[in-house]
Amino acid sequence: MGNLRFYYIVIPNNQIKALLTLIEDPDEDIFLQVKNELLFLGIDVIPNIEQAWEKNPFGKNYLNKLENIIHEIQFKDVYNSLTNWKETGASNLLDGVILVNKFQYPELDRKKIEKQLRTIVQDAQIELTDHMTGLEKITVLNDVIYKVHGFHGNKDDYYSPSNSFLNIALDQKKGNALILAIIYLEIANRLKIPIKGINLPNHFILGYPDEIKFEGNNQQGNTMLFYINAFSSGHILSKMDISEFLDKINTEQKPEYYNPCSNQEIVKRLITNLKYSHKKLGAAEKIKELELLLSII
Repeated sequence: MGNLRFYYIVIPNNQIKALLTLIEDPDEDIFLQVKNELLFLGIDVIPNIEQAWEKNPFGKNYLNKLENIIHEIQFKDVYNSLTNWKETGASNLLDGVILVNKFQYPELDRKKIEKQLRTIVQDAQIELTDHMTGLEKITVLNDVIYKVHGFHGNKDDYYSPSNSFLNIALDQKKGNALILAIIYLEIANRLKIPIKGINLPNHFILGYPDEIKFEGNNQQGNTMLFYINAFSSGHILSKMDISEFLDKINTEQKPEYYNPCSNQEIVKRLITNLKYSHKKLGAAEKIKELELLLSII
């Protein structure tokens, strides 16, 4: 290990400019070679490409090529980062959700998201006390999230892709069942309230665990004291409510529909929701890319 060395390739700006000029070369082989070199350089080369786009000495076709290269670089970055997130344990849900967010919004401002979540957390902290029961804590959370901050389920345009993006949900205070549950989870996590995701078919809800059973790792039986429907203003559900819902949609009552799912499963469902939304829009290229992201998970 003592002889191991790492080498970093640094290409001068004038060489990058030369590569960008060659993009307009009519020889397709040259274009592909240049494109592959730019893809290899990764996101650090994007400012150079954007500068070339602004100057645009060649015309519309040149602009389209540059835009496609930028998109491919950004998608490659998301793909590699999501792969790394999974392979390193998928321990941080927000990291995975933001990577999916970057599929559509590559220049996403994480600091803004953290600030928005922190504001909600601070408002809840004022009302919470240590002696409260789990149900009382959830009542406080529901009041802060849905009444004070005005979050609500987007019933009018449920299948819009925008409902699956965290930054849009935080800005517009609305989204689908999964993205609202993710926001709820992130707020609860920061307040050390032990909420878990429950991956129901056709819906996504949250559960409040019986901490004695849950800490004992008793995953054979039901470990949830009650459930929370983040899409419907934090409405409280019982195990019987879940059973009735599964009966209504003619689905077998499997143990995983009552117990916590992993961060990986949540992110997989987020990508699946996006794929379904784009399928309804007929966006073939988006679907292909989302399938590649799904293949990671």
